[in-house]
Amino acid sequence: MVALTKAGHNRPTAAPDITGPAGTWHIRPDSDSQAAAAAGRTAGRLARHIRRALSLCQKLPPYCDRRQITTNVCCRIGTLKKSRSLLHRSEISKVSWVFRPDLESRLISLPEPTVELPADLLDPLANVIAEIFQQLVARIPPTPAAELGRISAAERPADRPGAPVLTALRSVGPRLPERLLGALELVVDEIPLRAPRGLTAGLAAERSGLADAVPPRARTGSRALAPAEEPEAVEAVARLDRVSPGACQLILAYVRRLVDHPVTAPLLVVDDRVYDADGAHSDGAHSDGGDLDGGALGTASAPADEATLAARHGAAHLALAVAVATAVLRELDPPALHAEAPVVTGTAVGCAVLALRGRPMPDSYPAALLMRQRADYRLPRHAAGCVPVESHRFGLVECENLTEALPDGADGRRADFSRNGLVDVVAGGVLVRTGIGTGRVSVALRVLEAPPGAPTPAEVAAWDEIVDVSWTATGGAASVVGSAATRADAPADARSLYHQTPPWPGDYRLRVRARGRDGAGEDETYELVVWSAPPAPETVHRRSDQLGYRLRGEVPPPATSQPETRYRWVRRRSGFREAATFTVVVGATPQDVVRYFDADPGAPCSLTRLRAERRTDPYLLVLPLEGTDDAVLAVEESGLQGSRHAVLSAVSRHGLAASMFWNINALTRLSLAQDGEVLAAFEPGTDPIPDVVLPLLRDLDLAGATDRVAKGLVVVERFTGHTILPEHLQRMVDDDVAYLINEP
Repeated sequence: MVALTKAGHNRPTAAPDITGPAGTWHIRPDSDSQAAAAAGRTAGRLARHIRRALSLCQKLPPYCDRRQITTNVCCRIGTLKKSRSLLHRSEISKVSWVFRPDLESRLISLPEPTVELPADLLDPLANVIAEIFQQLVARIPPTPAAELGRISAAERPADRPGAPVLTALRSVGPRLPERLLGALELVVDEIPLRAPRGLTAGLAAERSGLADAVPPRARTGSRALAPAEEPEAVEAVARLDRVSPGACQLILAYVRRLVDHPVTAPLLVVDDRVYDADGAHSDGAHSDGGDLDGGALGTASAPADEATLAARHGAAHLALAVAVATAVLRELDPPALHAEAPVVTGTAVGCAVLALRGRPMPDSYPAALLMRQRADYRLPRHAAGCVPVESHRFGLVECENLTEALPDGADGRRADFSRNGLVDVVAGGVLVRTGIGTGRVSVALRVLEAPPGAPTPAEVAAWDEIVDVSWTATGGAASVVGSAATRADAPADARSLYHQTPPWPGDYRLRVRARGRDGAGEDETYELVVWSAPPAPETVHRRSDQLGYRLRGEVPPPATSQPETRYRWVRRRSGFREAATFTVVVGATPQDVVRYFDADPGAPCSLTRLRAERRTDPYLLVLPLEGTDDAVLAVEESGLQGSRHAVLSAVSRHGLAASMFWNINALTRLSLAQDGEVLAAFEPGTDPIPDVVLPLLRDLDLAGATDRVAKGLVVVERFTGHTILPEHLQRMVDDDVAYLINEP
């Protein structure tokens, strides 16, 4: 790999220059490629290919996607193999452009292409499309059409780099293009489309000059540049982007103009009725491919359902895109592709996806969607996630924005948690008081078919506060909402908490369970349980945290010591919160610890590289701890060597060793060893506590169900005499040194 450096900034010796639209640049070999002459020759070859790409960008017509061209330039460059210092040649199909004018890497960002369409051809094109529009709609099957139509109601996905039409086509998955190609394969060649000539005049004028500039491999349509096992329609669009750059963008521009054209726009308006007549069916599909005008449909009998509306919406936009793609590609006649069904269908689906993302659903769709949601709703349901919090509260409300449900905006009063210290029922739903002011809290939501009954003693012991309240839903489909303005703005793991309660009005009972509100957000957790029930007085099953006493205006009891609070950061904020083993060894050097963990201290590797490559090999991080007793902290991400008896016996041979293991399945293991003997190895909260551990449990409830990892790390600290701090882990990450563990 090489970096491009702006002229005047750290220019290397004898580095080749590149002059292009962004100025003059110098190629500087990466630190991993410092092999003198070999790296210089590699940089020289790359410079020639980059000059060619920059020159090509300047020759493109305005409607071409320059980013697609630059990323698909094919070339042969030398890559240096570090282990042997030999120059190997390898094929690459994508050049990564990294400019470093101030030693800060950034990707090239080219402006969005502007497509100029011939205005005098839009009206004739719209008229001929209107003539065959209903024939195309009739040949599109309703099920994939409905899947396509629902794109308008879905959340807009994040923009991804690459050719827009091809990227949109790939975003719908492989099955949808295959089904639509199967339905339209025989239709495309038979479309009686008498399109006006000149639709591709600007594109055709530049084709010859562009073909000379594009390297031969880039215009052959080689399948090697496309991901393997892609559907035929997707492969065809990928080849079209290479052999006729700008064609997809031109088709998309026509589609976007025609959706608002006075001739074609009325064709996209969906009829929300179901007809009783021969030749028309309630699902929106038609039995023949003949001309379908309004007079042949008969009498409307009922509103259309959600699937029918979505199918009509999707089929109308796809039919428009198919007609436009057919007209453009028949005139363009791209080499080896022509205007055959795969390239026409694939391009049309990609353009329809992009057009539908900015289009509203039919007016009657929300009511039809609600009917479908009610018909499909099933109990029980469960969802969980981390909810962003502001102003010490989140809510279970019937809107996506918590501010719309706040009481001071709904009924003129402020939220009042003084009755029970946890929950306030308001007109828009239910608000829950958190301990943390701004941050994220863990929330689980369960919707039950029947009442859960009174909390068991074990449930009461596991939570600090438990309150039942009654709540009346005016519309249903309530969501657990925090500070995010909409569902699209919420964190990905919180979106499953939206629209989970029954989607109809009614009276419900809500049980709110909370713990960790006194811990400054370190382990703050909530569970909401909803079931249908008539209104009843609120019931407090447990009240024990300090915050609840203060909110109720009561004198709190003396605060009990919770030494585990100082280790809650491990599961809340550290990079090892899901699964890891922390081991503290006393009486050994870091090199000894690495060997005892079955790793090679002479073969360190980069932690950053391991994570970037998403390696699953177990690895070890070590850090000497302050003190005179040769203490070492060993950390394994998703590893468990520190919990094995053989390893603990070896590392404790000349002193002490203690480890805490946990994984994503909530399994834990606390182990203590001294002088080569394992004294204890058990799962806190589940296994009996060994006698050797009992003296270490002052102020610590190791048998409880909460904070097991934090409590185990307190035992590790008390046994070894060494505290594990956040800065210890940060130093390990900053050192960027890891050791691969040999798997047993």
